[in-house]
Amino acid sequence: MLGEVSPNSAAIWLRTEKSMEVTLQVSPLEKPEEITTQKFKTDEKSDFTIIARSQNLAPDKHYRYLITAGETKAEGFFTTTGPARKNKSLRMVYGYGYNTKENKMDPTTSIFVEMAKRKADAVFFLGDFPYTTRGARKEIHAGTKELREVIGFKELTRSTPTYGIYDDHDFGPNDCDGTHEFADEALLAFKEYWPNPSYGLPNDKGNYCSQVIGDVEFFLLDGRYPARMKEKTALGKTQFAWLCKGLKKSKSRYKVLVSGTQFGRAKRDGWAGENYVAERDRIFSFINDNGISGVIGISGDVHRNDIYKLPIGKNRFFYDFTPGALSRESRTPPNPLPTAMIYSYGKKDDVNLFGEIEFYPATKKDVAIVFRSFSGKNGLIHEHTLSPADLNLE
Repeated sequence: MLGEVSPNSAAIWLRTEKSMEVTLQVSPLEKPEEITTQKFKTDEKSDFTIIARSQNLAPDKHYRYLITAGETKAEGFFTTTGPARKNKSLRMVYGYGYNTKENKMDPTTSIFVEMAKRKADAVFFLGDFPYTTRGARKEIHAGTKELREVIGFKELTRSTPTYGIYDDHDFGPNDCDGTHEFADEALLAFKEYWPNPSYGLPNDKGNYCSQVIGDVEFFLLDGRYPARMKEKTALGKTQFAWLCKGLKKSKSRYKVLVSGTQFGRAKRDGWAGENYVAERDRIFSFINDNGISGVIGISGDVHRNDIYKLPIGKNRFFYDFTPGALSRESRTPPNPLPTAMIYSYGKKDDVNLFGEIEFYPATKKDVAIVFRSFSGKNGLIHEHTLSPADLNLE
C-alpha cells in the first residue's frame, strides 16, 4: 500500500506471511536506470509489517517502485507533490465503516473497485476499519488483514496515496475514549498498518498529523487516544494547540479537518454532544476570529450520508461532509432534518457507499469544491457544490 507522498519522499507499506528479506527499489520513470535500493527484514514483533520510506526524491516527478520478497514481486507508481500540483484540481475519495458481514456487493467486485474507478489523487479511510470489540492489538491485526484481502483494495491503494485515522470500533469499545485498557495496543497496531506522515508529537501520543497535497492541507485528527469525556476534551491540550497553530500558519487554499465523528451530530462521543461541543466551538471561534478561509470537515461514524452547514460567525459556516458507510446497513435520515443538516440519505438496502471531494484551483472563480456521494448499487447519489464565497475565499 502506498502511503504518504510528499515533494521529496514516499512511504510504502507491506506485509509478508512470515519473516523474510524484502527489497524495495524506487526509480524515476524518466530515468529508470537510476535505481535506489533498500533492504529490510520483516519479523513477528511488528506482525511482519514494514513501512519503507523512500527519501531524497524530486518534486513533481513520476516514480515506479518494485518490491521483491522471495519469489513474489509487486510494483506500483506514484507522483511526488510539488509547486506544479497547486495549479491543478485535486480529487480525493474517502470512506469508513466496513463490516464484512454486512457487505451486499457481488463477491466478484467491491466498493473498493468502485472507488478505484474515480481515479483519485488520494484515499482516506476514516475509521471503523475494521470493527473490533476491545481494540486489542491482535483483534486489529486480524480484522485489518481480512479487509485488505477484499477484492479491489490492493488495486485501489497500491498506487494511490492512502491515509487513515481510527474511530471507536477500530480503537476500542463502542463510543470509547482513550481511557480503555487496550488504548496503547490500538495505537501501536495503527502505526504498524498505516503509513501516515507521522503519529502525534514527540511529547504527545496519538495518530494525528497533517499532509499537504497540492493546494489542500489535510489535518487528520485523533479524537480517541487523547480523548477524555470527563475532562470534556476530544483532542487534548497539545493536539488542540497543534491544530490551531497549523490552521493559522497554513498556506493552502483549502484546509480539511479529517474526523472519525461528525461535527454536527449530538451524541456522547460526537463533536456536537455534551462532552466535546465546547471544544468544537472553540475551534470554530478560532477559525472565525483569525479569518481563516477554506476550512471544511469530512467525517464518518453515522452509517448515513449527511451534510452539515454549521454557523461559526457572522455569515460564516463550516461544512461537514459524511458519506454513507463502506459496508454497513444505512440509517434512515432524521425527519425533520435538524436545522444545521442540509442533506441526508440512508436506505436499509443501500449499504455500500463512499464519498468524493474535488478541490478546484483559485483560477476557477465559480466553483471551489464539489462533494459527491456514491453507492455501489446506485452509482452517483448526490452532488453538492460550494463556491469560493461559501468558504470565504477571495
